[in-house]
Parts: sequence; C-alpha cells; structure tokens
Amino acid sequence: MMHYFILGKGGVGKSTVALLKALAFNAQGKTVRLVSLDQAHNLSDILGPDADKIPKDLIIDEPDIDRFIKEYVSQSEALLKKNYRYLTALNLEHHFNILKYAPGMEEYGLLLAYQRYLKRAREDVLLFDMPPTALALKFFSLPFVSIIWLKQLRELRRQILEKKQIISGVKFGKKEVETDSIKKNLEEQLEQYREITQQFQNGETCRIAVVANADSVSIAESARIIRHLEELSISVSEFFLNKSTEEGLKQLQLPVKEKIRLILIQPSTKTLVGMSALSEFMKTCSQSLV
Repeated sequence: MMHYFILGKGGVGKSTVALLKALAFNAQGKTVRLVSLDQAHNLSDILGPDADKIPKDLIIDEPDIDRFIKEYVSQSEALLKKNYRYLTALNLEHHFNILKYAPGMEEYGLLLAYQRYLKRAREDVLLFDMPPTALALKFFSLPFVSIIWLKQLRELRRQILEKKQIISGVKFGKKEVETDSIKKNLEEQLEQYREITQQFQNGETCRIAVVANADSVSIAESARIIRHLEELSISVSEFFLNKSTEEGLKQLQLPVKEKIRLILIQPSTKTLVGMSALSEFMKTCSQSLV
C-alpha cells in the first residue's frame, strides 16, 4: 500500500489538490482512501452537494481528531496507572487529568490516527490531506523526537535501577527474563517509533507532495517544509504549483530539486466545487497528476 501525504501553507488549495490526486489515482483503477488530518475538514465543503457522486472505489474520511487525542490520553493514563500503582494508594491518580493539557497531544493524536488507518486500510492508496505547515511538520518530527526522548528515559531508568539496586531480571540458567515493566514499555515504544520513522523514510511506499500558490510567501514556506523534511531524511517527491501557468513559472524561484517532480495546476475557468467540476478538471490534467 502506498501512503501519500499532501502538505503546504494554509489556503493554497491542499484539499482541492488532494481530491484531484485521489480522482487521478482512481481513474487508473486504484482503490483510494482519502483522509483529512486537518481539523478544518475542507473536503466535504469542496465536494458540496455532489458527495453522493463519489466513485465507489474512492473513500473519503474526515475523522474526529479530538477523539484520537482523547484515546491517546486514555492510553497514557492507563499505562501510568499500571506502571505506578503506588500513585493510586496516595490518591494521586486524579492528577492524570492534566495529561490532556500537555504540549504535543494534538501531534500524538494525529500520529495515532495515521497508525490506525495504516493498520486497517485495505486500499491501494492511502492519501492524507495534512493540516497547515506548523502542525504537519510537528507530526513528521514527532517519532524522531520521541526516539531521542525515550532513549534518555531508558538510560535514566537503567541508572535508577542500578543505584537503587533493584533487580530488573531473574536469571534461569543462561536465560534472563526481564521483570521491569517500565523499561519493557520504553523498549516497546522505541520499537514503535523506529518503525514509523522507517515508514516515513521509505520512498517506495511513502510519497510526500508539497502544494504552493504562485506567490513568494507560499513558495518560501514550501522551501522550509522541504528543508525540514530533508533534515529528517524524508524525501519530497512532488511539488504542486497551484493556479500557475508556464509563463508565470519563469518569474518564480522554486525549491524544486532534481528528484522532485514539478506539477503545474493551471487556473480553472470554473469554481472547483462539486464532484462534477472536480472530475471534469481532473481529466484536463490527469496525465500530470499521477
């Protein structure tokens, strides 16, 4: 399964490009699931009254991101209660409610949504319409930052066990059975985030497109997106320049490198709202979209 992300500055037409890309994949005979990870959820607004005309092999989801955030908080609370049972005896468990206000909860909620869809989807293409730049980049950075943080926690846990002379393993012959549940959980989380980073860095199955309008502000922001992802060893494969022409292209300095495919989306003479308008416009540029 290919998982495909569409990023860009707010207001540059990411959701419209996402729908056009989904229709182009679908026209090739691929089954597609388009998921909005942007809480603004513009997909249904763009589809308008034509939502019932969506092809059967194209599924569009606008999940409640708050639900995934709450689920992540609940999982974290359960893990704390399991590993720190003494807090219950001290009546401190009610302080776990503060987790919902902790920084980064939104990114973790988005990551949980991504993992859930990746695990359950059976379509050929899983396409994500991402939130604006700041949150989208935090989403991609989160697994990498979490690995650094978890490694430090693992080392701290090792030192605590060592200094307090807590037995963390029981030996049976040549085998050692790990008995420290906190350390075990840290290892499990490390493995989980390593797997996600590998998914993001796999250019064969993970494709990333950046969308910009033909103006200096959105192009400059697109350049920052590409640089940030490069620092994480994540490659951008496509650059959509929306509402642009070949003539206008000459006046722009684009952050498009050799391995990034440039796709021009020329201005539409009609408002791109509704499945009929989108399908008609997609046919005029379908060869360049896929």
